[in-house]
Amino acid sequence: MNSGARGHASSESTPILAQQQTPASRRGAYSGTTSTRKALVLLAKAFIGSGMLFLPKAFSNGGLLFSGIIMALVAMASLYTMQQLASCHIRLNNHRGGYGTLARKTYGRWMKNIVEVSIVVSQLGFSCAGSVFVATSLRDGFNALSGCRWDSRVPLEFWIAVQMVPLAPLCLIRHVRGFSKVALVSVLGIFAGLAYVLYTSTRVLATRGLGPNLMYFNQSQFPLFLGSAAYTFEGYALILPIATAMRRPQKMSLLLVLVMTLCAALAIAVGGLSYAAFGDATQPIIILNMPAHSAITQTLRIVYGLAIIGTTPLMMFPAFKLLEPLLFGNKSGKTSLVVKTGKTVFRLSMLVAMLVVAAMGIERLDRLVAVIGGLACVPLAFIYPPLLHLRVFGRGPGVRAKWIRVTDWLIIVTGVLLSLYVTAGAINRWGFHEPPYNFCKDPASPLLLANRAG
Repeated sequence: MNSGARGHASSESTPILAQQQTPASRRGAYSGTTSTRKALVLLAKAFIGSGMLFLPKAFSNGGLLFSGIIMALVAMASLYTMQQLASCHIRLNNHRGGYGTLARKTYGRWMKNIVEVSIVVSQLGFSCAGSVFVATSLRDGFNALSGCRWDSRVPLEFWIAVQMVPLAPLCLIRHVRGFSKVALVSVLGIFAGLAYVLYTSTRVLATRGLGPNLMYFNQSQFPLFLGSAAYTFEGYALILPIATAMRRPQKMSLLLVLVMTLCAALAIAVGGLSYAAFGDATQPIIILNMPAHSAITQTLRIVYGLAIIGTTPLMMFPAFKLLEPLLFGNKSGKTSLVVKTGKTVFRLSMLVAMLVVAAMGIERLDRLVAVIGGLACVPLAFIYPPLLHLRVFGRGPGVRAKWIRVTDWLIIVTGVLLSLYVTAGAINRWGFHEPPYNFCKDPASPLLLANRAG
């Protein structure tokens, strides 16, 4: 960009990569109030959520050895592209914007629109998957207490609908810092649930050995695993909002390393141990493999379900923030009751739409996860970050710039091929129906047998 262009303010639709940033402006750019500790909790919640429960089934689709290796590689590649996002965020002084704004600063409005569509799809997809798990947890907890007397009269869709009650007020939280306490409680609940899954899977392995029909590489189903692997590290849309809210955003790089290391270790442990324990009997949501007659299982399923409810609004938050300006522009609800009411109605409508999609996808949960992973998560993780990084850091004749161009283009091409392959594979298998496990319909269920005997 020439010197004359630099002297003019950039429009909303024009890339502003070449705007000059002074050291003083960079120092004063960040005015966040979130502490590093709270940011760590928010990041942990952003990356450690309902996706962990789908991993054992994903390992079943990919095979034990193949899935473990690919999961480790995906985690390392994800960390690398997250660091790319954070680097671009700081270099372009993107202190008032998120992922979409960063895309506009580098390529223009068209890129911003593409990124934001992917964010909306991915975040609403995460919320749909979490809602299905919560519904099965509520249903099984109710059936355990009622002895399955109401199972045939109360469909699973009802348990999706009742989530509207706790989710509605949480979806009206206007600032990301408002989720910090809810996120802390939710993280504790999620860790308790994952600890129980690991304990039970380890005990099953110790007493029964490897599960039935265990595969180290599943040649026919592994495309589904690739989509689920991308889905696992689900917090890309929240990285920049959290960085913007931090008092010390320069700590974001370290926090990403800590959180991703923990997330990758949990993903491989939960996915690998649970699939090894249950083999081809692994359910789409692993907690459904836990002993249905156990009071601990029922309690932790409810606790985990409540934790997911507490974090679903955090997952939907980026979608709200991206879509609201399209309807209300820059108008604030603080000064206008009409705008505030309109935003409230919009958020509640989005919540209803998300729950309806969740109800429609109950019997195709792993395919839904894979499609979302291929269409939205793979581009957000492995296509857009290197594209932005390429434009910001890959210019110039130097050796470093040339190396950046080679590595970024390698990631971009791999991401495009992966996205197409995963999406096509999931769509080809879309017609296969697999309702979530219901112990009331399992003649061998210990809890059902005990209820009949009583």
